[in-house]
Amino acid sequence: MGSQEIYHAYFSQKQKELRNFIHDQSNAINGILGIPKNNSYKPHTNIYLTTDGNEVEVTEVCKDPNTYNKKAFTDFVYLGQVTKWLRVKY
Repeated sequence: MGSQEIYHAYFSQKQKELRNFIHDQSNAINGILGIPKNNSYKPHTNIYLTTDGNEVEVTEVCKDPNTYNKKAFTDFVYLGQVTKWLRVKY
């Protein structure tokens, strides 16, 4: 994401928990099958900078606000427009 591009930011606790659940289940299945656990990926959210200079924790950003999956993540909160990715939050 370039510093001048505008994206729409969302946060969903359900989406965050789903990522953690999928990661945990994947590692559990790998353990049963004798496959090494995937420790290279850690579920996370991201911190972005809003157009008014605030930091927000997001689970997803979209160029077009109509593309966010509002049906699957009904608890979503629209956080506004963001301009810059800052860091990962584990």
